[in-house]
Amino acid sequence: MQKIINRLTTNSLHIRFIKFGIIGLSGIVVNSAALWLLHTYVQLDIFLASPLAIALAIFNNFSWNDRFTWNENRENRHNSYVQRLWKYYFSAALGAFLNYLVLIILTLQFDLYYLIANLAGILAGMVSNFLLSEFWVFKSKK
Repeated sequence: MQKIINRLTTNSLHIRFIKFGIIGLSGIVVNSAALWLLHTYVQLDIFLASPLAIALAIFNNFSWNDRFTWNENRENRHNSYVQRLWKYYFSAALGAFLNYLVLIILTLQFDLYYLIANLAGILAGMVSNFLLSEFWVFKSKK
């Protein structure tokens, strides 16, 4: 437990979290644009358009995080690209579930505009996605 606490308080972790946030902003743009296009122009129901937009944003975020956020351990990664991608999707599933749940609750229960509700959902999954990425997906070899 002390190892985890020490790692959470390092300067490099803070820098990675800032990078992760920057990448997250690009994911918000991808997610929101895809959601808007799929719902408005393709006329998919919001309940189908949202998971598709989330899946696209997850791939965008993985690609940039793999190259930018966790770039310093590229040569010392524990898993291959495909393994990291699979783990990233798996770990992001929690964040995606939170995103979707918040979107549905805020739109159905509180009649909040769907794009604003979507932003709230994205924020709800951010911390869990970062921690799983840090300690599982992009983990370095011992």
